[in-house]
Amino acid sequence: MCLVYGLPNTDKKEIYPMRNYVCKLTAVVTICLFLLAGSAPAAEVVLYSSNPSELLDLVTKGFGAKTGIKVSVVRLGTGEAMKRIAAEKDKPLCDVFWSGDIAVLENAKANFQPYRSPEAKGLPSGYVDKEARWTASNAHVMIIMTNKSQAKDQDAPKMWKDLFLPKWKGKIVMANPEKSGSAYAQVYGIYKLYGWDGLKKLIENAKILDSSSLIYKGVAAGEYPLGVTMEYAAHRYVAGGDKNVGIVYPADGAFMAPEATGIVNNCPHPTEAKKLLDYLISKPVEDEIFVKFSRRPARPDAADTEGLPSLKAITLLKSFDPIEANTLEKELLRKWKEIILSK
Repeated sequence: MCLVYGLPNTDKKEIYPMRNYVCKLTAVVTICLFLLAGSAPAAEVVLYSSNPSELLDLVTKGFGAKTGIKVSVVRLGTGEAMKRIAAEKDKPLCDVFWSGDIAVLENAKANFQPYRSPEAKGLPSGYVDKEARWTASNAHVMIIMTNKSQAKDQDAPKMWKDLFLPKWKGKIVMANPEKSGSAYAQVYGIYKLYGWDGLKKLIENAKILDSSSLIYKGVAAGEYPLGVTMEYAAHRYVAGGDKNVGIVYPADGAFMAPEATGIVNNCPHPTEAKKLLDYLISKPVEDEIFVKFSRRPARPDAADTEGLPSLKAITLLKSFDPIEANTLEKELLRKWKEIILSK
């Protein structure tokens, strides 16, 4: 019913046309307002990421449910993402990158804006850039993965230097550090422990493969007895019930290599970008990722997950420095090539 107030007491023939006009006008205005509200752009944020699709699905759905913000994901390798972000710097398309080796983001940090998330308060020293252009989100522990049918527990290596023994010649696989950030972290760690001599001994015994995924897949399939890889990759087989896969945390110090996330300079959705970064490094989200994907959080207050030791129980190489690793990268890779060519 449409009520019209303040009309003079005139003949009904005059009132009804006016009443019909007001009702129609009200309906038109209501429809216009509805259409305008419907055409307003929904909040969104663009994420570039090299993380697995299943992990991306988990966080984007969770973030969307919590905030109502749609996450548009572009999945690509870390190196390619850095190149695209640099190429798009005059007109950025990406809001947030998640996640890559700290050394990679350190090299590219001119393309990221300062943002000190309230969720980063408890992170260890060195896990937030001094200018807050990147923030650590998770950390990979580098371990020795074993195939128990070929490397019995009692015979398996207990330390990194055990990989130098003649009995393991041709039975170890690791990825090419020129193509894999995690493999470079492994090379840097061996260098810190045993210098050039240690690297040479490892290369003499190892087969070098082009991709990190070939390492853990090959060891799990029984193609190789030993692989130098990331904890989470090996543990997913163990968690899935594969009793033939073992994980060795070397007594001379496992290497922990943190990965980071950051907000792109002059990004198109800065408010949403900050909310997404806060969400990605929050304790509930990092704990859920740890449980479901075996990826250790950067947060020291992270909950433990079944089947994996706490960080306190793992002997870590304390001299492992991601920023120094970045500084030494060209020299280490140059020497790596020399050793490979002389093999």
